[in-house]
Amino acid sequence: MMRKERIIYWYEKHWEPGFIKWWKGYETLALHDGLHEKGARNFEKALLNMNDFVGKLLDLENKKNKNLKILDAGCGVGGTSIYLGNKFQNAKFIGINISKKHVELARKFAKERNFNRNTEFLLMDYMKTDFPDDYFDGIFALESICYAPDKKRFIDEMHRVLKPDGNLVIIGPVTTKPLNALLNKIYRWYHDGRGNPYAFSTIVELVENLNKKFCEVRVIDISRKIIWSEVRAFLISIPYVALVLFKKILRGKKYNPSEDPSYYLAVSILTPIMALTRTSGYFAIVAKYKFRK
Repeated sequence: MMRKERIIYWYEKHWEPGFIKWWKGYETLALHDGLHEKGARNFEKALLNMNDFVGKLLDLENKKNKNLKILDAGCGVGGTSIYLGNKFQNAKFIGINISKKHVELARKFAKERNFNRNTEFLLMDYMKTDFPDDYFDGIFALESICYAPDKKRFIDEMHRVLKPDGNLVIIGPVTTKPLNALLNKIYRWYHDGRGNPYAFSTIVELVENLNKKFCEVRVIDISRKIIWSEVRAFLISIPYVALVLFKKILRGKKYNPSEDPSYYLAVSILTPIMALTRTSGYFAIVAKYKFRK
C-alpha cells in the first residue's frame, strides 16, 4: 500500500470508533486536541476553544467585516471550518482533504450545521493544490502538517496560494530534540497507530523553512494547555493496550496493527514517554506572508 493510500485507509477505516465514542465527535466534529484554559471547563469546551484559537491567530475578529477566503489544509470532517463559518459569516472557508469519505462527511455536516452556508469542501492534496496564486487571505493547518511527506514543499505551496499580508497558522505536535534509536522506535509505533507513514515536523526545521518564505514567524508553546487532552487519551488507551496484546498473542505473526482500530487508541499509552523525555511538544506557529521570488 502506497503511503498516501495508507493515510486514506486509516482515516476512512479506523478513526470512527474513537471519534464517536471518545472524542465528542458528533458534538464537535473535532479531530484534534482540546485547548484547556480559563473558560473551557470540560473536554467539549476545550475542543471548541481550539477552534476559537485558530480564529484568533488568523485575526478573524478584526477582519470580520471583510470578505475573506480561508483555507483549511487537511480539514478532517470539516469541524473547525464549520464552527468558524458560523461565527464569521463574511468569510468563506474552503477545506481540502485526500479522503473522499471525509470530504463527503464534511459536506453532509456543513449542510446540517453551517447556517451561513459559507463553507466548501474539496477532494484535494494540500501538497499540490488547484488554487491560483495569491488566492487565500489566511490558511490554517490544524494537526495536519505531520502527514505531509515533505514539510518544505507543503510550506512552499501554502506560500504560493496565500495573499500578501495573509497569515499561515500551523498547530500541532512537533519534535524538539533529536531522537535516539529507542525513541525513534517508540515514535514509529505512535505514528503507525495514527496511520502516519511519516513523522512529526522538527521545530527547528519547520521554523527555518518558514523563515525562508515568511516574516514575523511567531512560535507559541501550548503544550501545557493540551495536556489534559493527552491525559484523557492516555487513560482511554489502557484497556485497548490489553486488548491489542491479547490479539497479538492470539494471532501471532498474523496480527497486523494497521488493520486493528484498537491499535489507534492503544498508542496513546506512549505519550508520557514522549512528554517526559521532552523530545516533543505541541506548538502553534503563525507566519505572515513575506515575498515570492
